[in-house]
Amino acid sequence: MHLLFIQNTYNICLNYIMKRLIFHIDVNSAFLSWEATHRVKNGEDDLRLIPSAIGGDPESRRGVVLAKSIPAKKYNIKTGEPIGMALRKCPSLVIAPPDFRLYSKCSKAFKAICRSYAPVVEEFSIDECFLDFTGTEHVYPDPIALAYEIKDKIKNELGFTVYVLRWQVILKSLTKYTPYFLKKFLQSCGLCLLVIYCLSEVQRQKSSPI
Repeated sequence: MHLLFIQNTYNICLNYIMKRLIFHIDVNSAFLSWEATHRVKNGEDDLRLIPSAIGGDPESRRGVVLAKSIPAKKYNIKTGEPIGMALRKCPSLVIAPPDFRLYSKCSKAFKAICRSYAPVVEEFSIDECFLDFTGTEHVYPDPIALAYEIKDKIKNELGFTVYVLRWQVILKSLTKYTPYFLKKFLQSCGLCLLVIYCLSEVQRQKSSPI
C-alpha cells in the first residue's frame, strides 16, 4: 500500500511538472566563447576556430585548463588538466588567461535577454539559467520557434551561442534511460521535496485572485 501511494504520488507530481514549459539555457564553452567574442570585436583571431584554451599562465606553464575550443579536443586536451600537459599535447595551443570581469559582463548580458522573454528566470550558474514560460502559451504558442528566437537573438546581439533545451526533454530522458535502482532512489529521496513543491504550487494557485 505504501509503495503504491509513493508510485501514484510520484506519477502525479511528474505529470504536473511535465505540463510546465521550462527552458534550460547553457552557453557553449562559456569562458572560451566569451573571450573569443571579445577578441573578435577587437579584430583578433577567433579562439573558437583554432586550438585554444582558457586558464593558467602559458609562460610558467602553471594552472589548469578551464575551457577549451573544439579544435583543441582533437589533441585530446581535457578540462582540468595542467597547462603544461596541454602544451605538450599541442605546442601551438593558444592560452588565454581567465578574465572574470568579462565573464560577469557577458553572463549578465545574456541573462538580460532571457529576462526580456520569460516572466520567471532562475540563475543556475554563471553560464546557465532556467526560463519558466508556464502559462504563456497564448503569448508564445510555438515553443520551438521561441527557443530558436532566443538562441538567435543572443548570437546576433552578443556574438556567442547557447544551447536551449526544454526541461521536459530532460525529464523524459531521465525516465526512459535511468536504471531501475536510480529511479527508486529518486522516488524515495526526492519524493518529499517534490510533493511539498507541488502542494505549495497548488495552494498558491488556489489562493490566487485570478
